[in-house]
Amino acid sequence: MSQEQLSTASERRTDPKAFISILRPQNCVIGGLTVIAGIAIAYRMNPVGLLGDYALNFLFGYITYFFVAGGGNVVNDIFDIEVDRINRPHRALPSGRMTVRQAWAYVILLSVMGVFFAWLNGIWGSVVVIVFLIVGYAYASKVKELGLAGNFLVAFSFAFGVIYGAFVYGELVGAIMIPTPAWLFFITAFMILQARETIKGAEDVEGDRLRDVRTVARVYGYKVAALVALVFNMIGVLCYVLIWVLGYASWNLWPLLVLGAGVVIGAAVAPLTGPDNKKALLIGSTLDKVGAVVGLIAFVIIPLYGVVL
Repeated sequence: MSQEQLSTASERRTDPKAFISILRPQNCVIGGLTVIAGIAIAYRMNPVGLLGDYALNFLFGYITYFFVAGGGNVVNDIFDIEVDRINRPHRALPSGRMTVRQAWAYVILLSVMGVFFAWLNGIWGSVVVIVFLIVGYAYASKVKELGLAGNFLVAFSFAFGVIYGAFVYGELVGAIMIPTPAWLFFITAFMILQARETIKGAEDVEGDRLRDVRTVARVYGYKVAALVALVFNMIGVLCYVLIWVLGYASWNLWPLLVLGAGVVIGAAVAPLTGPDNKKALLIGSTLDKVGAVVGLIAFVIIPLYGVVL
């Protein structure tokens, strides 16, 4: 076997670590907090029994999100393999550390596990998760190419955990209802992630040409993309502030309000300083990610404050 063939075989050898990295575990771990927040918010608005009685439901909901989100990330990489050869060649599939066939088998396993843990929390919750899976796969296979519509699905997939968590609690207590603060949390997270996806679209213009992904930056230009991201971010900040103004959060937690709003406002402004500048775009998308994490921490603490804290 020639040196070139040996090199190719080595590149194609399966790397066990690839099965972890392709999940984007850090995103799944963080995103799982949205389900915990949803359950906690619903409990706070309609407390039945002790919060500790739902410890297993918190765990099952978190695990459900982890598997489902991880499976969605794998599907996304399968359909994005050619784009990633340009934008992110280090990822598991374009680098050859995992085959497409292995990735599809992994998706099936993750999806089944996600539905199973959802079923442990309730029949209807598992139905919701199945719908969620279908939406995620539709996004990866085709809808992503629609640009803004595809971005909406990415943001929805992340923020949906809050609504799902509230739904799980409602099914458990026999009163399915999504309370107002859950919707505010959902819109906050949705808008911030939508803004981040818009900015990332500006970062990935070159690779997106391969699949003709119609992002705002590709269709309307970098400046319009920066302005659209600004609008999304500011709507997110407004809903975040309303959580305090409407009395759903204690003013004792004001540092979370200031920190979260400040970071997202920074994310909104950064791309405007250089709409086609890679550094400005990176700062904007990074700040949005930080803002989303701060918001998630707040989403978990706010409903628990005064109950267990």
